[in-house]
Amino acid sequence: MAFSYKYTALDSSGNTVSGELVSASKANAMRQLLGDGYQPITVSQVNDGVKKSTRIDQNQPIPLAARDVVAFTEELAELLGAGLPLEPALASMAQRDESGRLKEVSSRLRKWITEGNPMHTSLPKISKQFDPLYCNLVKAGEASGSLQTILHQHGLYLKAQMELKAKLTSAMIYPAFLMLACVGVVCVFIFYLLPQITTLLEGMSGGKPFGVKVALMLGDLLRNHWLTILLAIVAIAILVKFWHRTSANKQIWDKYKFKIPLYGKVITYGFYVQWLKTLGNLVGNGVPLVHALELTQETVSNRHAKAHLNGLLLKVKDGFKLTRSMRSSGLFTPNMVDLIGIGESTGKLSNALTRAASYFDKKLNVILTNLVGIITPAILIGMALLVGALSWTMIQAIYESIGNLRSK
Repeated sequence: MAFSYKYTALDSSGNTVSGELVSASKANAMRQLLGDGYQPITVSQVNDGVKKSTRIDQNQPIPLAARDVVAFTEELAELLGAGLPLEPALASMAQRDESGRLKEVSSRLRKWITEGNPMHTSLPKISKQFDPLYCNLVKAGEASGSLQTILHQHGLYLKAQMELKAKLTSAMIYPAFLMLACVGVVCVFIFYLLPQITTLLEGMSGGKPFGVKVALMLGDLLRNHWLTILLAIVAIAILVKFWHRTSANKQIWDKYKFKIPLYGKVITYGFYVQWLKTLGNLVGNGVPLVHALELTQETVSNRHAKAHLNGLLLKVKDGFKLTRSMRSSGLFTPNMVDLIGIGESTGKLSNALTRAASYFDKKLNVILTNLVGIITPAILIGMALLVGALSWTMIQAIYESIGNLRSK
């Protein structure tokens, strides 16, 4: 694809000349002028073939969601795999009819590359979502000439990570909805149904039943002291947030997450899958093990796990094998270490890491299924007991009132 460029340059006699030429890129246009004996002063594109979109600030980073990064990576990998060089591939992506963030990213990245900047240094200037892991992989691909392969593999990895987060979120949506429904039932009973029968309850002789007394006390407490209860909850939240500000306390909380019944296993296996897939992706793309461990450590958010991974990294730097360092860290299961050890001894570490990631991903799916299978019936049973207790209280009050009326 060729584009028109206007130029101003100095000829061999030092005179200023101007004109227009056709070239594949701005860098090629400048090389063409130098080859013709001109010294370029300015070179500007007349028609870049890209429909300009309305932009507020060209230097403002573009906010991208995880799905946007995945879509950009997959589409660029497909175009490169079809045989297009990088700059025409980005031009094709920027010429799409629909407007959107990916069009803007492609246009800006193409502009940086035609000016002679490498892709791995241009990406973080365009969006913060292109993290160091992404940029280092692109750098390795540019250096080795395997950019298409690396983008394809990293696109699969990013999609797997996005699906993992979606699984963790969706596993808790239904139980959370049931809990919310349970709270709603209690609120309707206390703030609407209970006041409807207050007059009948006050007219009862011989004392009120125990269930009715408890319901009345709870209703009076919530209606008369709701502001105090709300302030107490806010105060507790502030104290917890203040406690969570220090790094030591954050690490204590992150360590406790691994020990929470049922949910702790989800956190643990989720960490395993993320760490194994990231490390396997990096090692498989030719990144040295030490550097791969450093990049992988940056993707881990749990501070307790990160501290153990830092000790693991130091041991590998000192010359210890990866599996020996993993075993001494106490963070990984023995079967994981054994599985990776086979790949390390046979020179197929990347394949071993990928197989281990698949194995623990399957276990994570089983744990999530079991977790939802346990939590959902437990909440349903709790709701049934609660609704039954509320209904029993209402019926008891009504029957008692009817009995009092008949005795008069």
